[in-house]
Amino acid sequence: MGPVVAISSSMNCPECGAVLADNSASCKQCGAQLAQKQPRFNATDMPVLPQEDEAAPGEEITRTPDWGFALDREFDRLYGQFKKEEKSKQEQEKVREIRWGGFVRRACAFFIDLVVLSLLSVLLFFSSYVAYQVGLAAYDRTVLDDPMPLLRMALWGYLLLAAAYFVLFHGLDGRTIGKWLLGLRVVDRNQEPITYSQALVRLIGYLLSAFFGLGFLWILFNRRKRGWHDLLARTWVIRESSFQDKGK
Repeated sequence: MGPVVAISSSMNCPECGAVLADNSASCKQCGAQLAQKQPRFNATDMPVLPQEDEAAPGEEITRTPDWGFALDREFDRLYGQFKKEEKSKQEQEKVREIRWGGFVRRACAFFIDLVVLSLLSVLLFFSSYVAYQVGLAAYDRTVLDDPMPLLRMALWGYLLLAAAYFVLFHGLDGRTIGKWLLGLRVVDRNQEPITYSQALVRLIGYLLSAFFGLGFLWILFNRRKRGWHDLLARTWVIRESSFQDKGK
């Protein structure tokens, strides 16, 4: 806001040029009547106000504080502080809302996965048995003559099936069938679905956790319910509601 300048209103006598007040009816020096000879106001006659921080000679500048600018600046500062505190509060609430998958729920989900794998293994073994029996029939032999090749093939088939089951399901959506039924999901540090490489490392970590079952029992003592395979793959198991809240 610029300075306020006090401007006096005056006029000159058209006869003698004496300085008179704007509302004068006659000149005090020459006595000329000014009612009919008063010049009309013209926009060009309006005095030019001095620029900011500049004053014409003999004129007094009155400065007024710019309260509007100060209030706007204070409002912006308070609003920015409020948004920062609100964001921090929301982040803390999100952390509190995370519910980790507990030992019992995860054990039940793993048992369901074993049942599913067993059913798939039975179908795989039956298909392999039929194909193996047909192949031996061409040589007038039966499976009972030498069952070891079929058993070795069934064992390797089960291991490959289990590996593909856990890696594909965890890498695809973070959930196996058991975890899906019990509302669990495997996520990374940002609560995002894990990659296939993390799922593979996590599968290898099962072998480490299976050592006397200590890696699985570690879930009971860990604050975030993480087993040794979770620590190795940098994964977390959370309840499905926590993942949905983050998505919103």
